[in-house]
Amino acid sequence: MDEERTTYAYERYTITTLRDEGVWWAKARVAVKVDGADRPVLGGPWKSRVEAATAAEAFCDGKGAG
Repeated sequence: MDEERTTYAYERYTITTLRDEGVWWAKARVAVKVDGADRPVLGGPWKSRVEAATAAEAFCDGKGAG
């Protein structure tokens, strides 16, 4: 079960960071798409939510999320 989850808007994307068993993961999707269209951010897990969010924002900037 996820210990902590945060979802927020970033430019035209929705980013979700989540902590599971002590490590952080991230996923992103184009904001207008329905739930379930999330793409995992490659490179994880990360040690902090900030690292996961930074990676997700870079992923979106590189158009990897859609």
